[in-house]
Amino acid sequence: MAQKYKTVADQQAIAILGGGLKWERGRWRTTNFDEKGNKPSALGDRLRVVAAAHLYHKNPKQIMIASGGRGHAKIGSKEPAVATIIVKELKEIKVPPDKIIVEAKSKNTYDQLIAIQNIMSKNSIASITIISNKYHLPRLKTMINHFPELRDLKKKSDGRQLVLRSAEEIVLRYNKEEWQEIIKNAYNSAGIKRRIHLEQKGVEDIKKGKYKFK
Repeated sequence: MAQKYKTVADQQAIAILGGGLKWERGRWRTTNFDEKGNKPSALGDRLRVVAAAHLYHKNPKQIMIASGGRGHAKIGSKEPAVATIIVKELKEIKVPPDKIIVEAKSKNTYDQLIAIQNIMSKNSIASITIISNKYHLPRLKTMINHFPELRDLKKKSDGRQLVLRSAEEIVLRYNKEEWQEIIKNAYNSAGIKRRIHLEQKGVEDIKKGKYKFK
């Protein structure tokens, strides 16, 4: 397990929001796009890990925050916290574990943002890039702008000390040849179109004060 990283003033950070997991060949991993048998069927959050690693290797002075608990895993399930799998995958692509803060208790996106806000405060993190998939960013932005509990993140966002970036944009910038066709096909798929519809509904519900925390 990665240990909490002791930061210094003006520290920069990269936060990876966890999504889903899939059991394959005796191990857990983050999901690709349109995983059969996975609910929901289109997440593609493996891109978040790859994208974060690209940004880290460009500037190794940054620290990483791997976020995500067990979500709504059933009682008795052996499914681990998503953050612990993100850490393993970061290590496999040469991110030192002592540069990673692990947040493994959050159950949903809102919990993750609250946790990241607390980590920033406790570790004197001055600026942060939060990475998720393109389809997810509008709901993140709306949460930050509308929920008073996230006022510190909103202040960071207003001051450009918090940036939301899509994993798709980052991996295309660093490795367009590998990812362009995969991302194009994913965003033309029924699974991602359904995911975008659900995200848009979430945005509308937040603005109307009808959002349901799952």
